[in-house]
Amino acid sequence: MRPLAILAVAAAVAAVMIKSRPELEARNVATPPPLVAVQPVTLATVPVTVIAHGNVTAWRELTLTAQVAGRILWKAPTFEPGVVVEAGEPLLRIDRTDYELALAEARRDLASAELALADAKALRQSARIDEAEATVAAARARIARAERDLVNTELSAPYRAVIDEQAVELGQFISAGTNVGRILGADRAEIRLPVPPQDVAFINGGEETAVMLFAEGATDEARWTGRLKRIEARVDRDTRVIPVVVEVADPLDRSRHRQPLPFGLFVRAEIPGRAVQGAVELPQAALHGDDVFLFADGALERRAITVARLSNGRALVTDGLATGDRVVTTRLELMFDGMAVAPLDD
Repeated sequence: MRPLAILAVAAAVAAVMIKSRPELEARNVATPPPLVAVQPVTLATVPVTVIAHGNVTAWRELTLTAQVAGRILWKAPTFEPGVVVEAGEPLLRIDRTDYELALAEARRDLASAELALADAKALRQSARIDEAEATVAAARARIARAERDLVNTELSAPYRAVIDEQAVELGQFISAGTNVGRILGADRAEIRLPVPPQDVAFINGGEETAVMLFAEGATDEARWTGRLKRIEARVDRDTRVIPVVVEVADPLDRSRHRQPLPFGLFVRAEIPGRAVQGAVELPQAALHGDDVFLFADGALERRAITVARLSNGRALVTDGLATGDRVVTTRLELMFDGMAVAPLDD
């Protein structure tokens, strides 16, 4: 019985303590509104620069082929990939022996034909005269062909160019039509830039606009000035972009450029576009579809806007906002019209 008595006494003491405990005062704890970053709107004239990337290519390429057959007896030291050659500079020479012989034989045949024609005229034999005249014409044609073949034993650069490929070697026997190399015209370079149709609308294609070119990751010296040559009247069927072509004159001329612009270089182009009046740029993250949220009187206000361009994480807004509006640029997990928020800068 003693244990039961002890438990009863303990329970009675606990009950007295609970009843004598002072009551806790109830308090209302208000949850603070979420903080958001805001950007004040100032409508102004916003300049537009279209950024695009592309590879530098030659405006013309030419595959060099042999016009006559023979063994290569001489190859120019400059006939190597990457070397610049001047217009008319010899690149290869083929053995001339057979072609010199063919020319001598053609001249001998012409002399014989002219002698036969003279005899026919002296004897007034009209049938022989016609035949002799045809033989003379054929002999002269063979001379012209032999002279052309003899000239073609030397292969020269048709214009100032960069050797892109060299496909034959000294001592090699080649046939007519053999590919001996490929050259790139060095007087002009082209950069074909893929530009989205919405950006092309900002480019003025009616005049040759100056375009700045930069080598990605290079020094400040690696920059060049080109000219907008044309906007192609087609859309690429695979990428759905419009090719915009920029041209650089004499890309390898150090007197015109800080440093040569090599073919094959990947560059970034900055094309100045048409400025937009009464517009403002916002972070693209501030967009909620075709709407933004404004901060007004301590709460969110949803506003429909018109976006003219999206580029590099920025949105160009041309309608729906006024100077003095405060656009919320913070994205919360839950955002709705009338939701209480507090600006970070207040």
